[in-house]
Amino acid sequence: MGEGDGIHAAGGEVAAGGRLALIFHYHRLNTYSFNALAGALDAGASGALGTGGIPIDLALTAQDVCRKADDALAGDARVVVALSLMTCQFGDAARLMRQLQRLKRLRGGDGRLVVLAGGPHATARPGEVLAAGADAVFRGEAEASFPRVLRELSSGGRCAAVQEPDAATDLDRTFSFSPSRGMFGPIEVTRGCAFACRFCQTSQIFGVKLRHRSVGEIVRHAGMLRSINRKVVRLLSPNAFSYGSPDGRELNLGAIRELLEALRGAVGDGRIIFAHFPSEARPEHVTPETLALLREFADNDEIVIGAQSGSERMLERCGRAHTVADVLGAVRLGRRRGYKIIVDFMFGLPGETDEDRRESLKVMEEVSRLGARIHPHIFAPLPQTAFAAEPPGGVSPPFLDLLERFRSRRALYENRPREEA
Repeated sequence: MGEGDGIHAAGGEVAAGGRLALIFHYHRLNTYSFNALAGALDAGASGALGTGGIPIDLALTAQDVCRKADDALAGDARVVVALSLMTCQFGDAARLMRQLQRLKRLRGGDGRLVVLAGGPHATARPGEVLAAGADAVFRGEAEASFPRVLRELSSGGRCAAVQEPDAATDLDRTFSFSPSRGMFGPIEVTRGCAFACRFCQTSQIFGVKLRHRSVGEIVRHAGMLRSINRKVVRLLSPNAFSYGSPDGRELNLGAIRELLEALRGAVGDGRIIFAHFPSEARPEHVTPETLALLREFADNDEIVIGAQSGSERMLERCGRAHTVADVLGAVRLGRRRGYKIIVDFMFGLPGETDEDRRESLKVMEEVSRLGARIHPHIFAPLPQTAFAAEPPGGVSPPFLDLLERFRSRRALYENRPREEA
């Protein structure tokens, strides 16, 4: 049976009566998704469904999820466990779902425990996630479907095993966080990516047509953060300087200025972080004009640039639509303007040759010489992408030796825990 066959049957049934206990597996890699879902429960039409008052219990580990679910079942609650998973998390998530299914059987299997799963991997391979133990999966954006399913379950009803998005989400009708629940993070300003790089799932999930949150709504959300004395306002986008662009490729400097100027007025002595984690800038969009706007209105002294390879051939093969010269030019310009620079590189890409690797290592050395730090990644095939069927990437001894040299001279950027705004 193929992945798409037979997966639209009815999902778990919840016994009528009793309180609803909603548990989020609040893993550090998924906090932004859960913050948005919590905001969706609170806001707009979702509130009209009666979901705004549903309490959320945050479980930081799989062990916490099982313990909280068992305690809620023992207290005669109807339990919904929500998981969000990327492909790299699927193995751990499958183990957790098996544990939850065992718990369901121990507690009578009467529909009092329902496991819901969403995120990139559930979007791409719903059948695989259902087979691993989810009762229902959400494909794509879930700001509308998740509150609706909770309403159905809280009424003792049933939900389809696969939940499709109703339509592309209007960002002005959603929240990136939930102030009432104390769940905070960056403000998502743009969704979608025009470039559809062959290794990346973003365009497959959110589309190549960009959607932007309006300046007024972004300012309103920033005001919420500042009203409770949150000092940092971070902006989230697949490509920071694409804000306001109709096609995601051409800059809209007027829209960027309008956004940053309005935010500056709204946050007062708060800090605006833009074109930095959790976002990045495409190298060809790092220009004197974008950097001048950043310097005038934002507070970060560091910029993240997505290079991905130092080989022209691999950049073209991946569909990156920029050149090595763009990368080096962005680093030089950023450094001249006084910014610290972090540059993302990916190794082990499909079809990469020894010559491609040598070219990338040479560019990494040049980037380091210019004063930037290197953020290395190893290619991992993601479902829905053009490289989905390719083998995972590996690393060579010269690459490892170079990383150690970068580390020894503090030219290597290594992952840090996610920060909240």
